[in-house]
Amino acid sequence: MLAPLFDSFAAVLQPMVLAWVLLGVALGVVFGAIPGLGGGMLMALMLPATFAMPDVLAQGFLIGIYVGGVSGGLISGILLGVPGAPSAIMTTIDGSAMARKGLAARALSIGIMASLVGGLLSWLVLVALAIPLASVATKLQNFDYFTFVMLGIVLIAFLAASNPIKALMAGFFGIFISTVGFDDISASERFTFGSSFLSSGFDILPVLLGAFAMRSVMTDLANPSKMQSQASVTIREVLSEMGRAFKYPGNLLRSSLVGSFIGLLPGIGSNIGAVMSYTAAQATAKRPEEFGSGSEEAIVASEAGNNATVGGALIPMIALGIPGSAQDVILMAALILHAITPGPLLVNEHPDIFYGVITSYAVANIFMFLVMVLSLNIMAKVIKTPPSILAPVVLLFCVVGVISAHNRIDDAWVMFGFGLLGFFMASMRIPLAPFVIGFVLGPLAEGRLRSALMSSGGDILPLVTRPVSALLILCCVLVMLWPFVSHRLRKRRLEQRAG
Repeated sequence: MLAPLFDSFAAVLQPMVLAWVLLGVALGVVFGAIPGLGGGMLMALMLPATFAMPDVLAQGFLIGIYVGGVSGGLISGILLGVPGAPSAIMTTIDGSAMARKGLAARALSIGIMASLVGGLLSWLVLVALAIPLASVATKLQNFDYFTFVMLGIVLIAFLAASNPIKALMAGFFGIFISTVGFDDISASERFTFGSSFLSSGFDILPVLLGAFAMRSVMTDLANPSKMQSQASVTIREVLSEMGRAFKYPGNLLRSSLVGSFIGLLPGIGSNIGAVMSYTAAQATAKRPEEFGSGSEEAIVASEAGNNATVGGALIPMIALGIPGSAQDVILMAALILHAITPGPLLVNEHPDIFYGVITSYAVANIFMFLVMVLSLNIMAKVIKTPPSILAPVVLLFCVVGVISAHNRIDDAWVMFGFGLLGFFMASMRIPLAPFVIGFVLGPLAEGRLRSALMSSGGDILPLVTRPVSALLILCCVLVMLWPFVSHRLRKRRLEQRAG
């Protein structure tokens, strides 16, 4: 395997190929950093441009956009408190909190370095375990997927900062909101109350922009003395903080492996990779209560996790012909348009493409790191923009982005509505993260459960008889019991000390 891999490096490290990979990464970072756009949209727009390109240029360009789009979301997430892409949701929660404390350079530095490490570690997984891991992932069934999602929601709720009950309620409310609208399976409307406005449901983009961007603007307007950030960021400051990510080697490794595995599961996505890595880090952290209020470990976990999903998602795409994400569908389409069919025969029939995808991914991660560091001097000026100018600009970007996504002005009203909801939740000290996670994971959990029940003839028993799903249910129960057990243990220790 090493010989063709080295040959693919020789092919990719040609000036023309490197130029196209670099261009793809730069465009991906820009689109990923602008709320409402994203790398997936750019890949779709650029697909026709790859028709006349040689195979190696087309794959390098699209993979560059893929990597840059996933990574770029952390810039606006940290500097503006608005995730540029769904993959940056968890980074935004802690990164923007650090920026408000004057630690924007540190947050950006940790996030960029964690992105690079996560991408490169997932590249090693891609190189070593492409075919074996892909075969394991195909053995998971719908009941396993459902319990896996529920474990993620329970983890983030019961390891929340203060009130697990509030957090769990917020998570299930997010799931409920995700069910509103027309149900494709039953061909009926749910919770629309006869309103045509609600029949199409709530798209993820207006909900996320409302919960983060609008809530942030409303909070700033309610506290005008806190509107101006005192943070300043220079390239020198960011570079000086680069080593901080390596203070958490276990977190980096675990989050990269979790992200790689999540990416391996078809149809999951980088946002869920970030969620799962975040919750795993919180479950093992010495100070889990700091998550959500500016934790360095949280940024390491979410950024290493979401970038690692890209390498993981490429595994089933090139080894089995099963796209691991929406971006992989576009990448597959580009290969098919070049008369190349991804799948088990790809490594034998087109080894240059098989290893070229792997090599392009490694190069794209290095370029991503360089592009993001060198562009921070421009991006960071956003922090020093007067709030009277910044707030309308943020609002304009959000409105234009949310309307242009589906050409629906109603989405703007949805965004404002969820902004009010986010502001209310913040004032009532209800954590926002479980709500957003519930909304994102809800459709996945529901779809997997309904598919599982249809395949089992309505029998729920496999949920507890299948080894994987039974183990995950047991983990859910243990996580829910842990706060009460730890409280009893703490109380007993205090009594022993007093005695």
